[in-house]
Amino acid sequence: MGSVDKTKSILLVGSMPPPFHGSSVYLKKLVSFLEQDGHLQSFVVDTSDKREDLNNMGRFDYRNIVAALKAIWDTILALKAHRPSVVYVPVSQNAGGYLRDGFLFIISKAFGSRVLIHLHGSNFRRFYGNSNFLVRTFIDCTMREVDAAIVLGDKLQPIFKKWLPPEHIFVLPNFVNWSCKCSSRVERRDGEVVLTYLGNIRESKGIFEFLEAAHMTISNTERKIKFKVAGKFRDDPFTGMTEIQTISKFRAKASSIGPNIEYIGPVNEESVKRELLEGTDIFVFPSWLEGQPLVILEAMSAGCPVISTKGVGAIDETVLDGFTGILVRQKAVSELTNAMVKLVADDELRKKMSANALSEFKRRFTPEQHLREFKRIVDIVCAG
Repeated sequence: MGSVDKTKSILLVGSMPPPFHGSSVYLKKLVSFLEQDGHLQSFVVDTSDKREDLNNMGRFDYRNIVAALKAIWDTILALKAHRPSVVYVPVSQNAGGYLRDGFLFIISKAFGSRVLIHLHGSNFRRFYGNSNFLVRTFIDCTMREVDAAIVLGDKLQPIFKKWLPPEHIFVLPNFVNWSCKCSSRVERRDGEVVLTYLGNIRESKGIFEFLEAAHMTISNTERKIKFKVAGKFRDDPFTGMTEIQTISKFRAKASSIGPNIEYIGPVNEESVKRELLEGTDIFVFPSWLEGQPLVILEAMSAGCPVISTKGVGAIDETVLDGFTGILVRQKAVSELTNAMVKLVADDELRKKMSANALSEFKRRFTPEQHLREFKRIVDIVCAG
């Protein structure tokens, strides 16, 4: 543990689980590592209302408004009490959440703190472009209060070029802080190959492409295959498909796969997630809209070859096509099927990609590397 630099402190304002989603899980782990490291004084304002229902995120309902007002008030109290050098905010990509964030930026600067935002997705410019004139004006005005931004990959840096110079936009990949048993994926079972989807179950996550490709894969290979799906059904804010509609469509498509598919349900505990990934030979996540999904890093940490989507967020900077997995176009079921069939049939390729995935994870996505770079970014922001 390093000595605390009392001239530098950081206030982290964001949602801690529950509910469980990428940003909240990340923040919880970051807070824990900062406390253990001790280099910076760190303080936290938890903005979560602790509802497990992600369908309410970003909506203008009564509880969200109350939660936003409470977050602003708690931040004011924390700013008065601690006078942090930097205020860190995971920036929202919807109007309701950003309205709160914008006021947090203004208030933080009024107390003399520098503002560091962190984008955990890739949809901010689309959100800005699709917003009405008043929302865009509010974003333009409040982004003037932001001193620096963190994005998940090189390809995402242009998202903030309208408001920040390039030297104030930092690239910081996500991390995972566990280790799996990582035994060989081709020697553990008597000929069976397990393909797993893990994540929130929404249309835009590519779940139906996964099911269609699973059905076609069974018809195109003689190998014994098992498909596993883990996650919670959700409304999809990007396509408008409701949770009930998603469940109905999922059941219809899964029925065509028969006994070869198993729905496990929501998986939040890390021990259960590790066990699932350790029992997976190929991880499949054909999402349409992402930043840098933690589930992909978790799969890589378990030595799973990954099949995912090219041109989506930082995925193709994370999954190296042909080396740690295979990337396919969005919604391209035939390409997804071909990728599945290829990895199911080729034990040696699967084994090689498994080793490569684990090696890349250790090289690029460990908490030690992440924390070192995060502290460097904070130091730069503090220096102005």
